[in-house]
Amino acid sequence: MNYALKIQHEAVIDIQEAFEWYEMQQTGLGFEFIEEIENGFANICEHPKYYTSINKVFRRIKIKRFPYLIVYEIEKNTIIINSVRHGSRKSKL
Repeated sequence: MNYALKIQHEAVIDIQEAFEWYEMQQTGLGFEFIEEIENGFANICEHPKYYTSINKVFRRIKIKRFPYLIVYEIEKNTIIINSVRHGSRKSKL
């Protein structure tokens, strides 16, 4: 099944803030972060039910190289990215 990907505004802000922080640490590191996020999105779209269930609605995947989690939900044939958060932050879900 092909899944559409929808990224919530809050998740976009999460990604932008992390990108900017990594770029301030080292030029180019923010782009490496974005690449890992995009790989995570691709993996979710390919196997959305494979990753850890948080509750009956939300799931999460840890991206490689960076301590970030992508939190998402599946609605019919759409993957909704709700947040991209640092792994040590407490979840609001």
